[in-house]
Amino acid sequence: SGCSCGWAWRPVVGRLRLLLDRAAAPIAVAMSQAKRAQKPAEAGGSQTPIADVVAKYPLSARVCIGFAIAQVVASLVILGLYGTGELMATVAADEVRQFNNAKVMLLPAMLLETSYLLSSRNSMSQLKLQGSEMSYLVIMEYCAKMACYSTLAHFGGGIVHRNMRAWGPARGCYTVRYIEWTVAVPTLLTINNYPLGGKKPFRIFAARLFPQLFVTWAYILASWAAEVTPNAGAGWFLVFLAFAAYIAAVWEQVCVVKEASADVVGLKFKVAVVAIKEVVFSTYGLVYLFGIGNVVSSLAEQMFYTYGDSMLKVVQASVLVVVRNWEDLAELQTALERKVELGREDMSRLFRRASAPIFAMSPEGKVVAWNEHLARVSDIQPEEAIGRSILELVHEDTVADMRSAIDSCTSGMSSGAVEMTLLRPVGPDEKPVRMILTLIAQLGSDPSMTITAIGQDLTE
Repeated sequence: SGCSCGWAWRPVVGRLRLLLDRAAAPIAVAMSQAKRAQKPAEAGGSQTPIADVVAKYPLSARVCIGFAIAQVVASLVILGLYGTGELMATVAADEVRQFNNAKVMLLPAMLLETSYLLSSRNSMSQLKLQGSEMSYLVIMEYCAKMACYSTLAHFGGGIVHRNMRAWGPARGCYTVRYIEWTVAVPTLLTINNYPLGGKKPFRIFAARLFPQLFVTWAYILASWAAEVTPNAGAGWFLVFLAFAAYIAAVWEQVCVVKEASADVVGLKFKVAVVAIKEVVFSTYGLVYLFGIGNVVSSLAEQMFYTYGDSMLKVVQASVLVVVRNWEDLAELQTALERKVELGREDMSRLFRRASAPIFAMSPEGKVVAWNEHLARVSDIQPEEAIGRSILELVHEDTVADMRSAIDSCTSGMSSGAVEMTLLRPVGPDEKPVRMILTLIAQLGSDPSMTITAIGQDLTE
């Protein structure tokens, strides 16, 4: 029987070898690009930014990739050799009821995120804000959770294996939940870490984050395989390997945080959010072990997973939404400030170089600005006029009209056109400067008002 068993497993081993060769091909390509990126620039052409990121992976990232490959290989080999344990004929109704509750809790958050994405695409598309990019990831996470809990609720838990590692009464291992975790958890990691990248393009930061995502996906796979394989030794080996891989992922997370630039907006707050994420993930690991050891009941374990997915992680995603909106508002404020500053510079340049006499004054008539054309036609330089009352600079015959026009502006009424005669400072023989003025009241950001006078020279 040993000989026939060996012959029977040869096709399985052959298919596993083919599968591993295909899985290793992208890694071999990435390592080849990394080696080329390390060559001197004069030896060849310029390297892609992603290849540069791969070439600079720290030791923690390389350890994560090693653990990820080891877990995938070990899980496939163990499942191929020993298969999976028995399926559970029935599932506790109380556990299925929790899955329905999770759907109800996830739907409002998903609709809120969708509305945010639509509004950001319509109103902020030209700014390419970080929030709209991350919304796609958040919606992807919610879709995975909704699909998972809809399947669990409507199909009585879906594919439910018996947890072969658990002591005590039989408890279920919900395969659909682990499938959801392989999508939702790496997505949540990306959402959690992306704010640390600052202004880096998404694909560049995703390349740097890939080792942590890969090892996380792999330890979820290994955790599931550890519970469903009937071989105790292989199962406990996968449990040990998965938790060792999680420690490597935490090490890599610390390295990613350390690499974050000090000029990242709200860096301390973002690091605190990452730390909370690690506490949540560690709690999941403890509940996993407590379930195996029968420290908590099957219902308590499934309730924690269910409400952890639909509440803890949703709250965490909501916090990230706040961070995201905060950064977007800061980006909008910066963009508006730049536009306002450019507008001020343009208006100041127009004021100075306009081919018409223009000056500005306070509501009391004190001159605050005097343009070059007015200085040229009146022989009164800006430094001589600024700080003085305009009524000191005009002919006595037009003082009353000028005062009336200023009062009309300050009271909110239109001043219309007013004639003003400026006295030249050169001498009594010089002809006064006559002009028609239009006064415009301008309200600034402070309570003060500025009156701008735009004139037309009537001097013959």
